[in-house]
Amino acid sequence: MILPDPIIFNKPLNIWLGFLALFLLLLQISIGTRILKLPFWVHTRVVWIALLIVVLIHGFYGFELYFLR
Repeated sequence: MILPDPIIFNKPLNIWLGFLALFLLLLQISIGTRILKLPFWVHTRVVWIALLIVVLIHGFYGFELYFLR
């Protein structure tokens, strides 16, 4: 086991990272299609980098859960 597996509100961290990734993806789509009127640099820099980091951590947790245990 490489990473700790904390439980938050009776769900593992991997589930919460998936929810956060889904929320960031929906935010990215809504900024890109101009549903939300935010500056375009938020779409290209801030949300994209946060989404990439969350998805990589979520994927690593999932890989560890299924293949390294």
